[in-house]
Amino acid sequence: MIVGFGVLLLLALAGLGRDGRGLPLYGLVCAFAGATVCGGLLALLTSIALIGLNIGAWIWLRRFAGHVPDRGAVLPVVGALLLLLALGLSGASLGLAPVLGAGAVLVGLCGAAFGPALVQFTGLLMAADGLIVMACVLQSWPFFAAAVALWGVLGALGMTLLPRLAWRRVEEN
Repeated sequence: MIVGFGVLLLLALAGLGRDGRGLPLYGLVCAFAGATVCGGLLALLTSIALIGLNIGAWIWLRRFAGHVPDRGAVLPVVGALLLLLALGLSGASLGLAPVLGAGAVLVGLCGAAFGPALVQFTGLLMAADGLIVMACVLQSWPFFAAAVALWGVLGALGMTLLPRLAWRRVEEN
């Protein structure tokens, strides 16, 4: 469990400030981390959802993936590390798995705070992945349904807004 969440957080931190090229691997590691803390049908469905949704997002987002990270990509990493430190110190009484799951959500939200639209959208998708992992940690079906619904809403927004933002970027150049 600790190795799975450790790799998950390292991949999340490495993916901050970048476009969605690492989403399939991130989804696979999220599925592994989630399956280590729960079992049964919930673990199977979250694994299928995480892997399928992230591969689908990568297939769709790769046409917009012309972003090269700049020096500003360090800010979300530093912010995420500080938030993870504060979460670890204040949430120690909750247990290790909920704190690490909440950390995965926080890292995604830090990624959504900086960068161009594609990078921010990828950060939101990573945060939604973290919510699906939290559904495994809490072993909650309603939480799982809400996290998958959030993924659906983000997917609909991305399919609507990202082509328009990409077109506007081409017009500006």
